[in-house]
Amino acid sequence: MSRQASLQGRLVRVLLLAVVLVSAVLVGLDYLAFRSGISDRVAQRSAAEALGEALADVDESVAAAIVRATELQFNRSRRAAGLPDIEDLAFELQTHEGAQVYAAAALKEQPPLTLQQARQKVLQVRGRDYWPCLHETARWRVILLEPVVEDSLLLRWLSGGLLPSVLVAIPLLGLPLWWAVRTGLAPLRRLVTALAQRDAATLTPLQLDLRYAELQPIVGAIDGLLARARQHLDHERTLTHNTAHELRTPLAVVAAHAHALATTSDGAAAEVAREGIARGVQRTSHLVEQLLTLAGLESPGAPRATEPIDLVALCRQHLIDLTPMADARGIEMALLSPEQCQATVLVPAIHSIIDNLLRNALNHCPPGAQVELRLTRQDGELRIEVQDNGPGMPSEVRARAFERFFRGQGAGPGSGLGLTIVNEAARLLGARVSLADRDEGTGLRVTVVWRDGCNQPEPITLPSLRC
Repeated sequence: MSRQASLQGRLVRVLLLAVVLVSAVLVGLDYLAFRSGISDRVAQRSAAEALGEALADVDESVAAAIVRATELQFNRSRRAAGLPDIEDLAFELQTHEGAQVYAAAALKEQPPLTLQQARQKVLQVRGRDYWPCLHETARWRVILLEPVVEDSLLLRWLSGGLLPSVLVAIPLLGLPLWWAVRTGLAPLRRLVTALAQRDAATLTPLQLDLRYAELQPIVGAIDGLLARARQHLDHERTLTHNTAHELRTPLAVVAAHAHALATTSDGAAAEVAREGIARGVQRTSHLVEQLLTLAGLESPGAPRATEPIDLVALCRQHLIDLTPMADARGIEMALLSPEQCQATVLVPAIHSIIDNLLRNALNHCPPGAQVELRLTRQDGELRIEVQDNGPGMPSEVRARAFERFFRGQGAGPGSGLGLTIVNEAARLLGARVSLADRDEGTGLRVTVVWRDGCNQPEPITLPSLRC
């Protein structure tokens, strides 16, 4: 098993990387400053000018001695700096006419340097490169040669001077950081311990104070998750209780009629028992089908593929399928829609919406009522609307209309899951569901609206489908 990464180890590595980067930047800045100083040659010019002024009123022998003493002093100071592989400066003193008065050991047995050579950026003497610096007075030419420092040697000097400071800084930075991380993670360890000690059934809030403002959202998020889990568990318990309650009645009816069928010898009574059994089985089957539909809509792992479909044809098919039910109740149904409405939708969700809205209307409307199914598109929105002229739904009841198994007073047959299924299917479509009074007179209007990209002609009214 691979070892998990440590936050403390990561921070230590980040610290070391930061130190390396800072050191590299400092070395780079020193390197640029050195190269800038070399290009300006301020120090060399100052030394040559000072030496020229010191030689203003002396003869050649004294001038040679002064230059030699200056050279010795400069080179002694360079060696005292402690830089490895540092080389000596070389001085040459000439008269204004170019006669050599003094030359360093590196320049011995070499002809006097010319003005052209002394003014070059880099001068090579005996295979060694120098930076020359020339200063002329009325009597003298002072030429100072500084050995060219290679980049590798310069970087070694600069990094060597910085390394002791870095080695001191790392523990001074690392120890406080390690302590801060260790104490900063202590609240998280308390959180882990509190979660590990919890029973699976305990969903009460943690109510932990993690001390730091950055960690408080973690507890808030976990408490929020626990609250949603409690709500979901209560929801499922209620569903189980209501499902058992809803199934108990039709099953009891089936059992009673089955007993009557088994014990009666009267043909008429037996027929009544068989019809009762059929009704009970039908009601139980419808409830189970509704529960399966709702479970499929609520399942997070269910497929959610969309496909193109003509919504008008779909609406017509639903009206045709429900014609026997409308016929039995003496209810008239009508479709108001464009001739066509192509849309890319989640087809099972649309099926669930239309079927349940129509069945709800047919179940709750009295004989002779009218049910209208309307399909329109306007301003990029698709709208499915079912309205009837039945008893309607009081405004105080509408707030609970989408709850599972909720049925208001005087509700007709049904499981109380129809509008719940409509609401879940609309959620999958990204749609809005609203309940309102019918436009004219009594009745209920249910509207489902969602965005879609199809462009359709203005809606037209089709002939009513009389059921």
